[in-house]
Parts: sequence; structure tokens; C-alpha cells
Amino acid sequence: MKQTVLLFLALVFWGMMAYLMGTMALANGPNITDDFCFAWVGKEYGILGGAYQYYIGWSGRYFGNVILHLNPLIFSPDFSYFKWGTWFILILGLANALYLFKNLFQKSIWHPQVIWAALLFQAIGWYTIPGFYEWYFWFSGLFYPLSFQLVILFFNLYYYATSRWVRTIILPLVLFFLIGSSEVTMIFFSAVFGCLQLYQIIKNRKIEPELWLLGTVWVIGIAIVILAPGNTVRATKHVALMVGIWDAALKACQQFYLFLKEPLFWLANGWILLFGTGNKQLKPYSWSIIIGIAGIIVLGYYLSFLPISLALDETGIPKRTLSLLFMYLFMGTGYLSYLIHQQINVSIPIKAQFPVQIAIMLLILPNMHFSKSARLMADEISSGTAFQFAKEQKARFLLLQKPTPEGVELPAILTKSAFLFGEEISTDSSHLWCKCIARYYDKKFIRLKNN
Repeated sequence: MKQTVLLFLALVFWGMMAYLMGTMALANGPNITDDFCFAWVGKEYGILGGAYQYYIGWSGRYFGNVILHLNPLIFSPDFSYFKWGTWFILILGLANALYLFKNLFQKSIWHPQVIWAALLFQAIGWYTIPGFYEWYFWFSGLFYPLSFQLVILFFNLYYYATSRWVRTIILPLVLFFLIGSSEVTMIFFSAVFGCLQLYQIIKNRKIEPELWLLGTVWVIGIAIVILAPGNTVRATKHVALMVGIWDAALKACQQFYLFLKEPLFWLANGWILLFGTGNKQLKPYSWSIIIGIAGIIVLGYYLSFLPISLALDETGIPKRTLSLLFMYLFMGTGYLSYLIHQQINVSIPIKAQFPVQIAIMLLILPNMHFSKSARLMADEISSGTAFQFAKEQKARFLLLQKPTPEGVELPAILTKSAFLFGEEISTDSSHLWCKCIARYYDKKFIRLKNN
């Protein structure tokens, strides 16, 4: 009965955002930022060919490049297929979380405790990440949440999978995709997992055969990313080494401060500190090892800022990248809280546990109303703004499907969705977005009608 009550409260917290996301997805369509560029390149060269063009011309994230060129516009000009991306990431994230907590709690995947923990874990990310739109509604940004899911899946398989074929085939494949999904994921994961394995090697004085396999895959993946010709094209910013190192430290501290301001992270970590997974380890880690793991997480977090500070031509940190760092910090601090829970001897009396859990859950629930993304979606769904915007956008692009190779001037969208509308098409036909749209629809040029 107690677990059922917690499940109900978690379902309310998760369900509100899931409903808003699922409904808003019905109005989603391609963004003129990047989506049409990847679409026409995919049509022109094919999915793998397009990924290769991007690899030699912009970025070494080989798996992310493939995902970018799986744009629905390659297969059909119908905008309705874009809703699938949001639903796919939503369902994948929930399934991954269920598998994670099934292993952590060592219970059936349908146990109420497993389900409510998975719902909370996924929902906390939804309510807190600053790049929510770019993660779930911008198709060209979907590889960021996919990258995060690959990290969860890897650790899940690494620590809990026992099947030999999973460990020798699936696990290395997940690692290969993970390394090539995002530069931030590559750096953060490599620092954390690499240091943990180095500690095990020093402790055991040997390298396990499985680690040789994973290490080989890791080196190959890193090499493919680092040696990509596109990196030199993209790295237009050249900063002195010490200046970049200091700038990365400042950025890391600034963003960590934003992380600490999120009450949901404190509540979630407080829950883990108090209750863990319900079972104490027979031999918990010592405080020195816990401090060492904390240092590894801090190192991985800091190193993730170096590419932006030293080379990449980014004005500030993109919200989609910041969201990845937020979620890795959430995972890292959650693991540290679990280790501390195992170390301390203080425990809450059995009779007091459920009231404390209810109290924390009731503190979590009000945070639904402080989420900017949730408020925007709720406002635009209830007012009809999102669907009116989608209607105008679709009508405008239907003009481009008419069989006329001449240039086209498109009318401006009158209904501006604060959630789905990124930027307007330029009146200058030489603008990159205009050129990409024109190439996709085989037009001489397209531009915004200058009224």
C-alpha cells in the first residue's frame, strides 16, 4: 500500500509533463535551423553519405552524424513524422530508467518501487534541464538525450549484465556508439570510466580480458572523433592554452552554481542519502575511495568544458550541452549520495520511513509549477497557439511542394510560438537556412516576403 501511494504521487509528477510533451509533439515540425540542411544533404548523399560529409566538414561525432541525417524529411515532406522523435526519446528514456532501477533495487521491473523511481528520475530531468526544447522538440538536437541514454545503458550492462554475448557484442557496440554520439559525453565518460578502470588495474595488478576489448573499442572511437577532418573546419577559435584552461574553470563553476540552485536535485539526493536502495552493502567503500570518486566526477565535469573554451566557435555554452552536463552531475551526485548512505550507520526508524518519504514527495510535487518549459507548453496548448503556428508553418511549406523550379517568396508566420518558433526565414536568399530549404525543395531560391 505504501509503495502504491508513492507510485501514484510519482505518476502525477511524471504524467503532467508527459501529457504536455505528448500533446505538444502533435504540433511539432521541422525547425529551419539545421533541420532542412541535414534533410537535403541526406537526400543528396544518403544517410551514411550525409554523415560522412558532416564528418569531413564539421564534426567528428560519427554516431551523432548518422542520427542527424535520419531526419524524417529525407523520407517524406510530411511534417507529422516529427512528433515521433519526441515520443521515441520519451519512451526510450522511461524503458532505460525502468531497467536501471530494476537492477539497482533487484526487484521485478513491474514492482511499484522500480516504477515510481524510474518516473521520478526521468521527470526530474524534464523539469530541470535548461535545453528542454532542444532535447525533445528539435530533431537536430535529439542525439543529445540519446547520448545520455547510451551512458546509462552502458553502465547498466557493464555492472549488471551476465550474458556472455551481451558483454562481448552489445556492450562494446554501446560503447562505440556512445563515444561517437557527443564530444561532451565522450570526454565526461572517458574521464570517469577511465579513472575507475585505472584504479581497478592498480588494485588487482592485472587487466581483465574484457577490458582489453572495451579499451580497444574506446581507443578506436576516440581516434575516429579526434582525427576527423571536420574538427579543423569547426575549430575557428584559437585560444592560448592557459587562457582556455582558466576560462573552462570559470564556466564549470558558473554552471555548477546553477546546478546547486535546483531544489529537485537536492530533494532527490536527500532521498538517496536517507534510503539508498533499501539494502546496505556488506563492505561499503571507504571515505578515501568516496572522495576519490568525487574527484573523478569533478575532473570529468571540468574537462567537458575544455573543447568549448579552447577551440569550438561557440558563443557561450549551448543549452543542449548544458543539459547533458546537468544530467551527468545529477547521476554523479546521486551515486555519491548512495555511497555515503552505505558508509554512514545512521538509519531512519522503520515507522518513520514512510512519513519521511511522503514529506519529500510532497516537496517534489510543487516543482511542477516552477518549470519554465512546463508553463510554456501548458500556455500554448490551452491557448491553441502551438497548433495555429503548426498550421501556418505547414501551409507555408506546402507552397514549396508545387512543381515550380523558380524562386519562391514565403509569407511570414503570424502566430509566433514561444516554444516551437526558433527564428524566421531571412529576407536574404543567400542565408544558410534559405539555401538549405531551397536545395531541399529544388527551388532556385527562397526568401521571406518583404512586406
